[in-house]
Amino acid sequence: MQRQILVTGGNSGIGLEMVRAFIKAGHEVMIAARDLGKTLGVIRVLEQEVPGARLHAVALDLADFDSIDAAARQILTTLTQLDTVMLNAGSYTNGLRTQDNGLESMIGSMHFGHFRLMEHLLPQLKVAAEARVVVTSSVAHWTGTIDEASFRDAARHRMDLRAYGQAKLANLIYARELARRTQGSNIRINAFHPGGVATGIWRELPPFAQKVVDKVMLTPAKGADTAIWLALSADAKAFNGEYFVKRKRAFSSRISRNREVAARLWQLSEEIAGL
Repeated sequence: MQRQILVTGGNSGIGLEMVRAFIKAGHEVMIAARDLGKTLGVIRVLEQEVPGARLHAVALDLADFDSIDAAARQILTTLTQLDTVMLNAGSYTNGLRTQDNGLESMIGSMHFGHFRLMEHLLPQLKVAAEARVVVTSSVAHWTGTIDEASFRDAARHRMDLRAYGQAKLANLIYARELARRTQGSNIRINAFHPGGVATGIWRELPPFAQKVVDKVMLTPAKGADTAIWLALSADAKAFNGEYFVKRKRAFSSRISRNREVAARLWQLSEEIAGL
């Protein structure tokens, strides 16, 4: 089965490794990332690696709702049979920041930005013969809580690691709640932890810390393995609303499994980032 696949954050790190694996398997892929010039450069390299690869690029700034809406229109026009979405784009800011739309930067882009994008894409996924959504979460979700006030008041986190943990917790909660809301459909939604991966997500760390990261962390290819398996494997079709580490279902925090928290986050997401 040939797929049409969207990868957010697909021009570097584990997203790039996902793209590379997908085109080698013969699938059509669109890379959605903020820096269009960088994406086009990556595509030129990939086309040399895999002659005949079907690749597309779209500019996507998950911190900007207008950019998300414009990107979604281009995605649906280009990938008219879209059936696989990798919600992978992520960021870790060195210090707490607020986006122009008033949202704390990490949850603003990684959760609310992806939520709005998926509002556009879900109708197409629902009519696909078989659709999959893979969400990049993290073991860091264990450090997170859902603090509604912090969505627009970054200072409540006091440290950037807590903000990152909340964003990755929101990613996992979203994956599970979306799976519940589409239960009985043709869509399978799962989340995964890539492991500690040396990618551009850590680019704002001080130079000495980046050197440590590069030495002790996994390669992006290893970090992408579970995501690729969830997207393409026949075995993965059996799972929905699960959390994976190294291709195995993994235990997650209690709050990530709390239905009331999930329902409340969904309501807030519709109010903040819904269409």
